[in-house]
Amino acid sequence: MKKIITTLIVVVMTVACLFAFAACGNNETEKKVEIGVQSGNTAEYYVNGDEDWGFAGYENLEAKQYDSAYLAIQDMKNGGIDYVMTDIAPANALAAKIDGVKVIDIELTEEEYAFGVDKSNATLLADVNAQIAAMKTNGKLAEIAGNYFSDSYQPEGIVSATQDASKKDTQLVVATNAEFPPFEYKDGNKFVGIDMEICAYIAEQLNMELVIIDMDFDSVVTSVGTNDIDIAAAGLTVSDARKESVNFATSYYEASQVMIVNNSNTAFDKCESVTDVENVLKGLK
Repeated sequence: MKKIITTLIVVVMTVACLFAFAACGNNETEKKVEIGVQSGNTAEYYVNGDEDWGFAGYENLEAKQYDSAYLAIQDMKNGGIDYVMTDIAPANALAAKIDGVKVIDIELTEEEYAFGVDKSNATLLADVNAQIAAMKTNGKLAEIAGNYFSDSYQPEGIVSATQDASKKDTQLVVATNAEFPPFEYKDGNKFVGIDMEICAYIAEQLNMELVIIDMDFDSVVTSVGTNDIDIAAAGLTVSDARKESVNFATSYYEASQVMIVNNSNTAFDKCESVTDVENVLKGLK
């Protein structure tokens, strides 16, 4: 009888320990705070951390992926998440059009945008660099960007030509993700945005026909060099990881990541510096 009782005690204690261990494990895997980001965007690497990008990340945060920052903001407004992070220009453009949200105007990163060019086409890289340099000198680059930061500008939009393999040498084929205003977006069947107008100008100067192919952001860089795609133009931040797929042309724009929150959210109201925002982010739970 003593042996049976002892055995029962051991079994009970073992089960209790297992429940205690499971409870402890659940605490360790407690759900992280989700911040909405566009899939593949710099914000995703900033939140989760990435050695190649040089971001330490946040142990208490997790980037929730969306096809666009617009969709992330809509989910935030509907209560699905509390915060969104994206590039400053798209953040301001979206906040101006979507009621009830605000941008925390403190830049968390320092980035440069550039077009990714087919690694096997050194001539095209040289041509693109020459045109960007000329646009900086003649003021065309500043003019295009300035237009999109003006409330009165009404862009005409660009209709893509149809890709034709027989015209490979006379078509400039650009991959983009038209979900990133003011750099690339769509108005009906027309492509609009800073990147699109720069590409149209470059194509015109090179006496080439512009073909624009809209695809998921995650595929834009890796698509270059396949299916006769020449250039990636999608508000791309220059990074070592992306340099494995493309050669980056000369940078044409400086960017950064910022937070977007609901107007009712006061978590960042007292922040005056990057350090202040980072401390708030570390304390979110």
